Amino acid sequence: MSRRTGTALHLALGLGVLGAAGYAFVAVVGHVFDRPDDAGALSALISLYLVINIIGPGVFAALEQETSRAVSSAVARGEPVRPVARRSAVLAARSLAVLVVAVLVAWPLFLGRVLDGRLGLLAALLVAVVGSAAVYWTRGVLGGRQRFVAYSRTLYVEGAVRLLPGLVLAAVAVASPAAYGMAFALGSALAALSVATAVRLPHESGTAPVGMGRSLSYLMVAVALSQLVANLAPVVVTYRSPDDLVAAGVFAATFVLARIPLFLFAPVQAVLLPKLTRAAALGHRAELGRRLWQVVGLVGGVGVAVVVAAVLVGPWAAQVLFNTAVRPSAVTLGLLGAATMLMLMALIVQPTLIALGRQRVVTIGWVAGTVVFLGLLVLPVAPITAALVAQLAGPAVVVAVLAVGVGRALRATHPGVGVAAPQVGWRPHTGRSPT
Repeated sequence: MSRRTGTALHLALGLGVLGAAGYAFVAVVGHVFDRPDDAGALSALISLYLVINIIGPGVFAALEQETSRAVSSAVARGEPVRPVARRSAVLAARSLAVLVVAVLVAWPLFLGRVLDGRLGLLAALLVAVVGSAAVYWTRGVLGGRQRFVAYSRTLYVEGAVRLLPGLVLAAVAVASPAAYGMAFALGSALAALSVATAVRLPHESGTAPVGMGRSLSYLMVAVALSQLVANLAPVVVTYRSPDDLVAAGVFAATFVLARIPLFLFAPVQAVLLPKLTRAAALGHRAELGRRLWQVVGLVGGVGVAVVVAAVLVGPWAAQVLFNTAVRPSAVTLGLLGAATMLMLMALIVQPTLIALGRQRVVTIGWVAGTVVFLGLLVLPVAPITAALVAQLAGPAVVVAVLAVGVGRALRATHPGVGVAAPQVGWRPHTGRSPT
């Protein structure tokens, strides 16, 4: 087996474990908390799953992408990696502190209502946020150095820790929502610890790239908004439906089911971004365009399959796998599948703009899409109807803005000119990247 095939297999298997863990969590709590008087606990646990994705990965996935871009650029130029990683770690710590304060402030305002006032779920959320800071920084360093075997290990461990304790809790008939929430939350922190030795860097002197903090700020806004658009709708439906938590819970479970392809795409970005960054640093415009169109074609085909599958088997899968109280309609699943396809399109254009150093364009796109999304999400109509309309319109705006931005960026890039984080003293990297 070639090294490239082995790396792809590790990523696929790790991704499978992590993906199974996330959806197993929703399935398990759907079967454990299936009585009518458990509707509040079930909605709170699914909301916890979605909120973790919004304010954990929503912030720190940006840290991974920017760290990966900066590290891979340093490797391509033959420059020290340690100063870049150290600067990224400082930015991660600052972001973590701000985020913890934001969660504590939001608790009495609206987050407590979403999580059914359960302090145990608040504690689980804070643990998940800390773990996200650690594991996404780690993945950024590993991805930038193209150490994807170790990167895959974080996926294995995070998935296993999220999956196994929940199954054990269900097997021994534990009925505490906080126990399930904490079991899910611990995965990220333990995943980061599992590769602590692999992420160690040699002691090298040097300076971090100028403007890394500014680039990260742009990207954090963009990624946080992308996670907001991807995950907020069921949380708002739950908030707007205090007298119909059963319907809100069914919509939340259906929504999570339709988002499976979106979750599975995250590591594809991790592999794609270093390659795009290297091509941008060396001024290989043709390679950038070729890689982008290849992935666009692939995701377009996958998106069509997602919509068809959502319509044909989605209602059955939601009821059987997630134990929804009623079977959701095929129309709802089809619309959510189409919204997922639009989100995928946005997320494959985004790495090209990042590699070209156009984080500001990415941010503008997600700001515009989020404004449309939030405006439609609170329309004075049925909460689920508003959520479906918002899920289609918001990502469509993002795709349009990013597509225009990447077209302009590629036309402005000239062969032989590096465009990603240009630095003085460039020289080609001749050593083989570690694995």
